[in-house]
Amino acid sequence: MELFRYATDAYGQEVLLGASWDLFWWFLAAGAIGIGIDVFCRFLAGAAPAAEVDRPDSPLIRHRLPDRLYHWVMAASTLVLLFTAFAPILGWKFEWVTAHWIAGIVLVLVVAVHILRATIWLDFWAMMVEPADFGDTWQAARHVLGQAAKAPRPGKYDLLQKLYHWAIALLVLALIVTGVLMLAKIDTPFWQRNPYWLDAGTWGVVYTVHDLAALAVIALVLIHVYLGLRPDRWWTLRAMVLGSITRREYLTHFDPKRWASSDREA
Repeated sequence: MELFRYATDAYGQEVLLGASWDLFWWFLAAGAIGIGIDVFCRFLAGAAPAAEVDRPDSPLIRHRLPDRLYHWVMAASTLVLLFTAFAPILGWKFEWVTAHWIAGIVLVLVVAVHILRATIWLDFWAMMVEPADFGDTWQAARHVLGQAAKAPRPGKYDLLQKLYHWAIALLVLALIVTGVLMLAKIDTPFWQRNPYWLDAGTWGVVYTVHDLAALAVIALVLIHVYLGLRPDRWWTLRAMVLGSITRREYLTHFDPKRWASSDREA
């Protein structure tokens, strides 16, 4: 199996074109393996016992409206980007370039707004990995293996959610930087193409980074969609649509001392 694609230029030199599309199936398999590991761990751990509360259905805010809008716009633009990038490679031929670069511009804008909001208005440190996260994960692993009576309740985000967030953030930033550079190679209503802005070798590196980041995003998106559709986690999907979770869900899955939720959307 080849890892990269090469071509011969007009001077007879071998030039890097990008990542091999054979890797598509390997990254798809990586996502499937991640799902399989989660299914196996959930089978061993069993369901978390529901908390006893006086008002189990009273709503508490988990995701505020701007954050929900960001999530769904980013999700839509990412899916359009993945579809328009890989469907032609898999044999579905159509005019994909315009939809691809427009979705890319949308992704750049929403990510820029999100970074600004996370830095100024949100708790930026909520997504930072802390030493306590590793202790929680170790205790949760012991619970799965039957060596601990129960798994600890995290704050708003557990270690795996934080690691997923930073992985997808780094990949999306890599896609954005390389994608913006690649815009120089296409004509749009706003600028004329300039394919000679970078030399052939540099373009090969840009395409390779872009390809590998896109392939990795496929695996992460597959796992993310699975987790959102898993029946015992439908409450997380509902929270991303409506913004709230019930008080029972809050006390069952989270430690109030580490995440103090609110009953009002500001």
